[in-house]
Amino acid sequence: MEKPILGATLFGSHAHLIRVETRTGRGLSRVILVGMPDAVAREARERLPSALQKHQFPFPKGKVLFNLVPAQLPKCGLPFDLALAISLLVEEKLCPPPPSLTLFLAELDLQGRLGPPARGTLLAALAAVQGSCTQLITAPAAAQEASLAPGIQAYGLVDLGEVVQFLRKPQNYAPQTPLSPSHLQSSALRLDDLRGQKHARKAAILAIAGRHSLWMQGPPGTGKSMLARRLSHLLPDLSAQQALEVAQIEALLGPLSALSLRPPFRAPHTSASAQALLGGGNPLRPGEIARAHAGILFLDEMPEFTRPVLEGLRQPLEEKEVRLQRARAWATYPADVQLIATSNPCPCGFATHPKIPCTCTPAKLQTYYQRISGPLRDRFDLFVEMSPSTAEELEGPPSPPHDEEVVQRLQKTRQFQNQQKLQRGFGQSTSASLEQIQHCGLESQAAGVLRQAVAKLPLSGRGVLRCLRVARTAADYDLSVQIRAQDMHLALSFRPLPVAKSTTAPSHFPLRVFPRRTEQKAAHSPGGSPN
Repeated sequence: MEKPILGATLFGSHAHLIRVETRTGRGLSRVILVGMPDAVAREARERLPSALQKHQFPFPKGKVLFNLVPAQLPKCGLPFDLALAISLLVEEKLCPPPPSLTLFLAELDLQGRLGPPARGTLLAALAAVQGSCTQLITAPAAAQEASLAPGIQAYGLVDLGEVVQFLRKPQNYAPQTPLSPSHLQSSALRLDDLRGQKHARKAAILAIAGRHSLWMQGPPGTGKSMLARRLSHLLPDLSAQQALEVAQIEALLGPLSALSLRPPFRAPHTSASAQALLGGGNPLRPGEIARAHAGILFLDEMPEFTRPVLEGLRQPLEEKEVRLQRARAWATYPADVQLIATSNPCPCGFATHPKIPCTCTPAKLQTYYQRISGPLRDRFDLFVEMSPSTAEELEGPPSPPHDEEVVQRLQKTRQFQNQQKLQRGFGQSTSASLEQIQHCGLESQAAGVLRQAVAKLPLSGRGVLRCLRVARTAADYDLSVQIRAQDMHLALSFRPLPVAKSTTAPSHFPLRVFPRRTEQKAAHSPGGSPN
């Protein structure tokens, strides 16, 4: 039994194998293509006669019928030219059928030369491996990307004539060798570049140690964006599976050359739409949050993003994936991201500046505060208020801890987490449940500190769990099996506080972002005290 001729199509976030069938017969000279082809596939009918004749293969006279199976699946995103041509040549006995299951993935120009797919080559290769197809023939420019799929033999051939020669003598050709994964990263960005900001540096290190979400707030020039952009080099390399997942997402958008073992760092502009951040379009494509999978999604000046964009993040941050549903298509993309955000304390930026007065009215302050909803605030594990560094800190040596020391401590922390994973059921605490953290070791004093905080402060159930997770990471960073009182105090100091009626707050909590409305009126009224 002859092996079927295979093509591929993109649907949602995956590729699917398509069987190409051909029948020729008497009748008027015409080419019929059925099976829900898109415009690109239908246009192949006009390219095939010229491509075959260029390589001395006669195009049959009469009716030519191409059938794409399964017919119910829309055919789009990947070219079918080569698969159609080989299926026709096999039907006409002009070339032998492939000796094993082979995926033909290339478009043909009028000269019969093979052209690479615009996107999705890696996804098609992975679909071929899942379908027990171990050979793939494509253009040389796409063979490197196809070879990234484990278990596939990708051949980059130049034109249709060479493809026929390959089918006649496959032993004369060697498959493409995949490139080694890339470890490239920017070494110019160092944590030592930031002077002062001891509390913020501690929060950033804990965020990396436990993959916690981090929100930094402060006046302009305090180093918020600088610190955020220097966190990516502290992340460990991706595993082979994670690198392949990231590559699959990027393959939906364009061609690839090699796997990257460095976690992605995505920083969309504040003008980005919900479709750009979450994904969408026609056809569906992943957004920035999916492209940041296994890495960092950095939202600089978070309140400047539109409300639908920010509210759309809530479900992906909890479920670690993005689900897009449209009338004719649907897709699910992985989105296990570490969210890093920055903001100013008010529209003018100087509400918490020790020297520059704030010029915002109470109405502007309230409007600015309401740009970030309470549910989204509650999803941040760490919140830190930053203030300007002193002249001594700016002119002095780099503030400790230094990059080398931090990298070593983080490596020891990951080793400790991996050792404890078998006993407590989780490594990094971001995936731990409340019961798991409570049973893995919680000192009585730490539990007492948490009970007092719940009684006095507006902490939700989610906020309590996130405090415990941060405290667990702080204990891991000190290689401690038990969560101690000092770990709980540190975790509580990073919780964001909403506007409250009380004018005082515990010293180990962040400063209130916005004072009460009555205080603002007194400050702006004639003769009002600035204090």
